[in-house]
Amino acid sequence: MKPLKYYAAFIFYFTVEMFVPLFAAVLINIHNTDKNGVIHMSVTLILLLILSRLITRKFPLAYIYILVPAGIIMMMLFGSYWLTAILLTGFAVWTLEQLYDNINNHHNETMMMIMLGLLIIINLIRSEAIAEEAILLHMIAISMFIFYFLGRAVMLMTGSGYKFSQQLLNFAVISAALLSAAAIFTLAYKYVVFGIQTAFIFLLNGFIMLLRPFFSFLETVEWKFPEMPQEEMEVNESGDAVEDTFERESIINDTPVMAILLTVLIIGCAIVLIIYFKKRSRPEKEKIQAAAYRTSIESIQTKAYTEENQPPPNSKVRKEYYAFEKWLAKRKLGRYYGETIDEWSSRVNINNQAMIEQYKRYRYDSKDLTALELAEFKNMIRQLKKKLEDKNS
Repeated sequence: MKPLKYYAAFIFYFTVEMFVPLFAAVLINIHNTDKNGVIHMSVTLILLLILSRLITRKFPLAYIYILVPAGIIMMMLFGSYWLTAILLTGFAVWTLEQLYDNINNHHNETMMMIMLGLLIIINLIRSEAIAEEAILLHMIAISMFIFYFLGRAVMLMTGSGYKFSQQLLNFAVISAALLSAAAIFTLAYKYVVFGIQTAFIFLLNGFIMLLRPFFSFLETVEWKFPEMPQEEMEVNESGDAVEDTFERESIINDTPVMAILLTVLIIGCAIVLIIYFKKRSRPEKEKIQAAAYRTSIESIQTKAYTEENQPPPNSKVRKEYYAFEKWLAKRKLGRYYGETIDEWSSRVNINNQAMIEQYKRYRYDSKDLTALELAEFKNMIRQLKKKLEDKNS
């Protein structure tokens, strides 16, 4: 993977992951402070992303957690609630650590489902604070969906080989389709919410009916079904229409909203952490490094060896190759994940194509090397090291 595409993917995955904790942080803030704090929270996330890159370039990855107390202090100075600061900063730094460890350690699709669940919750259980910030909360959710799908489209088009004009046309068509879908969803939104609310109340009443034989106090308990919001025309003293408003009532007015949301959040986080640490095993450096430099060519040839029962390549060649890869990694000249040898040689400015072809032939040849060929391979490695040292000195 080329550096530009790697960093673009990193920023994309991190941004998508942060929409859900930002949504939850706004919910906590509006119920405990007098402002939503979305601007300074966004600025804090950007600063965490930039500072994490500076830290990982100079120090081991574990040092990234220094940003947790710094981020918490920064957010509390801006006026965020203490729980908001801990939730947002802690999750952001943990996500950065996962992505720096492996670019594929993201949960974008899961976050999309969680965001849909949160949207349903705030429409079923409404408070005055949620009603006041309903537009902002919905804009955060819509921004996540639009950013995810448009970002995926851009990432898939990058490096596809199509002309720029064709890519621009594809992007315009995809954007138009997404905006059309958003417009249709906006028109049907109140009907969708009404349907979800009705289904929820129906299931809740059914559950209460099942419990009535065991609990007598439930005989008089029954939730009322919601009514479709009706348009009500507001007129002034002269009888002229002023504006159209919607009469809307909360389904459950006396429900402790924050207590329910925090309980669900804590239980969800506990389950996720338990599953994560059960599945996570202690990585072995040697195995991870070997996997990082495995290419599609090697995979295909390994399959051929198995099918034809050919002997494995000369172990001395493998030792020389992996020693060379370690030497490159120490000097930050190693191949990126998924990067071919030709792409790597171009990036580190090795212009000797004959040497690169010889390197690939020795690297992937299935036949045992003679003593002379092995000596040539070692000599070639020494020449590559010298060239790289000269170019990067």
